[in-house]
Amino acid sequence: MKKYYLVGICSLLLSGCVISDGKFASQNYIVDLKQQRYCIEDGFECYAFSLIQPSFREGWIAAAFSMPKQYYSWRGEELAALVLNPPDDRYQAEQVGDQLYRVPPTYATHVVWDVLAMEYYTLYRDDEDMLLQQRWPQPRRFATPN
Repeated sequence: MKKYYLVGICSLLLSGCVISDGKFASQNYIVDLKQQRYCIEDGFECYAFSLIQPSFREGWIAAAFSMPKQYYSWRGEELAALVLNPPDDRYQAEQVGDQLYRVPPTYATHVVWDVLAMEYYTLYRDDEDMLLQQRWPQPRRFATPN
């Protein structure tokens, strides 16, 4: 009997993961040039593009956009421009307001979100408390294939 309960609980947990992945895969991002923020559309989560400077994770973003391997160091404005104008034209940003643009959920746009989330976490987490108030951010980049 315990075996069936265990199988049922595992099925529920796995179905929850599939649902969240589908949600990640369908959420667009909003690039706000006025505020220099990267946001989830229809959500309240945003990160400042300026979090990229300084970072040692620019290479992750460059790889996601299929850019040549080299050293990258972007300012926030440069990262926003990269998101709006991907080098391989894999998607087109859609203007949805004054200085607001919608970009689709792709592996590359998810990686940008993940890197900004990790930079925010690294800078603002509570290291003095044994139980961190904010958990490590859940990666969005695994929701869609390259």
